Amino acid sequence: MSDKTAGPGKVIAFHYDLYDDSSEKIESSESGDPLLFLYGQNAILASLQEAFLNKAEGEDFSVTIPSTKAYGRYYDDRKQRIPIKQIDGGKKQKFKVGQVINLQGQRGGSPGTIVKVGKFNLDVDANHPLAGKDLTFDVKIVSVRDATDEEIAHGHAHGPGGHQH
Repeated sequence: MSDKTAGPGKVIAFHYDLYDDSSEKIESSESGDPLLFLYGQNAILASLQEAFLNKAEGEDFSVTIPSTKAYGRYYDDRKQRIPIKQIDGGKKQKFKVGQVINLQGQRGGSPGTIVKVGKFNLDVDANHPLAGKDLTFDVKIVSVRDATDEEIAHGHAHGPGGHQH
């Protein structure tokens, strides 16, 4: 019988509710499959992963992660005005406030959130949507199992809620 506590070499399946620093629910995994991760492989926030250590299958816990250990601080200078034709290549797409688009930069693509739509330009915030926010995760551990040799070799959990090949 394998040990049912979270730690290195284990695949953890869990559900969560995520709240911001004003206790507003941001998202929840309850309506779908539990999320899977292979402990130690940076598939989730490092500070959230640390909170799983030695927790058991079936256990519930809550952890608050300060913004500096979550998605970093919010930078005001990461807002930019971009010509619409640069983003859509003349396709005449309809953009809306809150939409996340892919921004191409010198180091590849990164997400940006549209904060204003003009006739010719988009004002885009390139901060992570959760930057600058302390986050509280309410977690329910659904299962803990030993990782397979293949999962260890691939560096991620397999199955619904994990990586699909």
